[in-house]
Amino acid sequence: MSITKLLHATRWINLLERDGWVFASRRRPEEPNRIDAVTIVALHHAEPAEVLHRLVVIEEFRVPLQQWEFSLPAGLLDPGESISDCGTRELKEETGLVSTRIHHSSGQTFSSAGLSDESQAFVALECQGSSALKPGIDGERILVHLFTQQDCLNLLEKNRSGAAALSARLWPVLMSVAYGGSFAGLRVAP
Repeated sequence: MSITKLLHATRWINLLERDGWVFASRRRPEEPNRIDAVTIVALHHAEPAEVLHRLVVIEEFRVPLQQWEFSLPAGLLDPGESISDCGTRELKEETGLVSTRIHHSSGQTFSSAGLSDESQAFVALECQGSSALKPGIDGERILVHLFTQQDCLNLLEKNRSGAAALSARLWPVLMSVAYGGSFAGLRVAP
């Protein structure tokens, strides 16, 4: 059996060593298989009967990168909170938009298993409303964008040229919308 050694602990993340491998962890010993976070693929529509949607993309200043990064809304799952409830809450906190329908959610996924044991689930949903004037909480610096298919193509080009930093979670969603015109069966405005 492997022994895990705590190297450093903070409020949100711990630095651990196991079998000679140093990694970051959000895990609590009492919940070793818990999903840590939810990433939200939100498609915005101005009114319930609207057929075409816009992809909700956030732009957030990321201190470790020392630059703005384009991403999807996301956040940590509270104890006892469902994936759908977390997606709805985090969407409202980070954008001001209101979830109107949950379409799909994933099981546990991992984003960087060589660096961290952090896991997440994805939720695809529809939303409405206007974005908040000052989105985010606790000092987050967030800009909210509602992207068309052409906006997705433009952002991919900016990324290829080095003019825009993208989250690894956002890139496949942008590709789907930019070249397929939809996500999760929902059509995005050209």
